[in-house]
Amino acid sequence: MMINPTYTGKQYWLTTIISGLLLSLLLSVTYVLFYQRLYVEHSFMFSIIYLIPLVWLTVTLAFFKMKFVWDEFSYRQAFVMSLVTGLISAAIFSVAVYFIYDYMEVGSRIKLYENGNKMRQLFSPKAAALSMLLINVILSIVYSLIIAIFARKKY
Repeated sequence: MMINPTYTGKQYWLTTIISGLLLSLLLSVTYVLFYQRLYVEHSFMFSIIYLIPLVWLTVTLAFFKMKFVWDEFSYRQAFVMSLVTGLISAAIFSVAVYFIYDYMEVGSRIKLYENGNKMRQLFSPKAAALSMLLINVILSIVYSLIIAIFARKKY
């Protein structure tokens, strides 16, 4: 007789929330390290910030499936888990970007920041945080759609 363990709602949401918090922490630390240690005006290294969520969401779903799911994992469940994880991390990361730009004076390294009033507004801490929020929300939706397709497959 084969027992098919399944997950509970508590395990599902706890995994989602903890993963979102850890992802935002990883993104924030990576962002600070890139600006403090590897800052170059035209660097492709900053594109890693946009790829980290893809890898993290994939690992989160793979971990959850291996640990808690033995039955089928629906597309909707995988999509919601990835999306909520991405949205939590996007919200916390945008707040972190605001504080990084505001208190660590990262924005002063950008030469366009000092050229005029319009540029000053475009590179303000608030604008940088909002743009990171928008970018990460869009990426979370796209990544969740893609990852959920592969997460629902039976192994």
